[in-house]
Amino acid sequence: MNKVVALDIDGVFSNFHFSFSEVANHLFGTPIVEDIKDVKAYRWEDWHPLTKKQCNKVWDYIDTEVVNFWLSARPLVSSSIFKRLKGLELSNHSLYFVTTRQNTAGASVLHQTTQWIKNLAGIDNFSVISTRNKGKIVEGIDAKFFIDDMPENIIEVANAVPNCMCYLLVRSYNNYFIDFITKSHKYKNVDLVYSVDEFIDIVERG
Repeated sequence: MNKVVALDIDGVFSNFHFSFSEVANHLFGTPIVEDIKDVKAYRWEDWHPLTKKQCNKVWDYIDTEVVNFWLSARPLVSSSIFKRLKGLELSNHSLYFVTTRQNTAGASVLHQTTQWIKNLAGIDNFSVISTRNKGKIVEGIDAKFFIDDMPENIIEVANAVPNCMCYLLVRSYNNYFIDFITKSHKYKNVDLVYSVDEFIDIVERG
């Protein structure tokens, strides 16, 4: 049966923190963060020497000087995970990559992201949507499954689309949310996964 699957990218499939910290290192000499397990909070200034003002300058530099920033991102998952996405495509699942990425220097964010996914996953039938309102988008595409690493996005989508099962991919920087989910009686359509493999298992079981 064809089911719609909504997937976040950064923090799930793509190592945004490494790419961003590389640019910050170039500008300010701050540490490069290669392992996502070392990320302790969402806001850089809460755990990393990079200040809020420096963070804004990094974005300004990416927007004007770093050509195809998103296209050069390192993956967070193995090639076997991308092969499983291909399997979902072949079993007639509709895949939507729903991201909050912004346009940068070089090609458009949609072109960069689409090419990145094609290069790594070898899939052809998917869509990329860049938005800051994931709830409306996931509702609009009538997704049955959603994965994200940001609790705020999970709650937004869970409220907007009660019939969509929303899965928080647990990371070191969002594990404060675990107790809320496990003890909540309100969000019956929210759960936790500890890997993308686990999420794909759930989607395959339907």
